[in-house]
This record gives sequence, structure tokens and C-alpha cells, in this order.
Amino acid sequence: MSYRFLRVEGKDVEGVYQYEQKADSLFMQGEDVLALKGSRLIVFDAINYRWTQMLENFNHSPRLSKKVRIIDEDQVRRKPLGKFAEFIEAENPEFHCFLCGEKIVTETPAIDHVIPWSYLYSDDLWNLVFAHRSCNSSKSNVIPHEEKIIRLEARNQVLLHRLKESSKLNKHVSELELAIESNIVRKFWIACQG
Repeated sequence: MSYRFLRVEGKDVEGVYQYEQKADSLFMQGEDVLALKGSRLIVFDAINYRWTQMLENFNHSPRLSKKVRIIDEDQVRRKPLGKFAEFIEAENPEFHCFLCGEKIVTETPAIDHVIPWSYLYSDDLWNLVFAHRSCNSSKSNVIPHEEKIIRLEARNQVLLHRLKESSKLNKHVSELELAIESNIVRKFWIACQG
């Protein structure tokens, strides 16, 4: 709130508060204070959400405002990843597990987030690989070591090349290309480490 909101279309407005510019103080009275107190949770959430958006301009914590919005709206839902299988397969047609390196033979490959989903709340082709179901579930929500990040960066280069060769061009491929150009894997990996 600021003194500027006390005037609308050039006219003084009787508002919810009074502001003394030189004192940097806000004064509220009576029913106005009660109205603000009654809406304090909404105001608090709005301020915190806006604050996270501003913080994203100064640090590289990935999708901070999206995480706050999703959590506040109680909408944390994971989506099926099957639509990414055909893209991942372009680089890994023999279904080798990204985590252990062994070929996936007796099961349908799991699609794994190398940087755990709980850190990004997003499904992006640049972060998705095939894995054994057991390897996928055993790694939990642990941030991978740099060796896996280096392998993921190399895999993304090959994947983009193969997808372009096969003319599989859509928004996922465009996002993959942008992620490579912007060094997103490494930036998000560093940011997720705290």
C-alpha cells in the first residue's frame, strides 16, 4: 500500500488507511482494521506468493513461485509420463536403465525424473529417462551426483539430435532445445542443492 492509492482519477479517496509520507507510517481505524484482520490469511498468502515471484529474479531457485502456488492451492498432482516414452526411446531404443546401466528386459521401463519431481513439480523431457522400476523407487527423492547430471546433459544433446533427424518436432522438443541452450539441467541441479 502506498500514498498513491489514496487518489483515484485525480480525486482524494477516503480509504481503508491514512498514510503519512514523511513518517513512512500507515494508520488504520475501527472497522477497517477488523476487515483487514478478517482477511489476513488471504493477504498473507498474496504477499508471500508475490515475494517468491520477486525472489526468482534474484536467485535461481527453480520454479519457486510455481511451487508455492501449487502447494497453497493444494493441487500437487503427478501426471502420467507415458507420452514421453516415444521421445526418450529415440535416444534409448534398447531400453537401458539410466540409473544402473543394465538393459530393461522383463518389465516395461519406468520413466524417471533425474532431478526428483518433488524439487521441480514439473515433467520436462530434458529431465526424464528410462529406468528399472526397482532402481527408480530405490533412489527416492535424492539429488543425483554430478556424474549423473553430466550423463543427462550428454544424453540430452544426443536426444535432441535424434529427434530433429526423425522430424519429431513439437513443444517438448523445443523445450529440450531451449533447456540445452540455457544450461537448465546444471542450473536446476545447483539450485536444488540449496
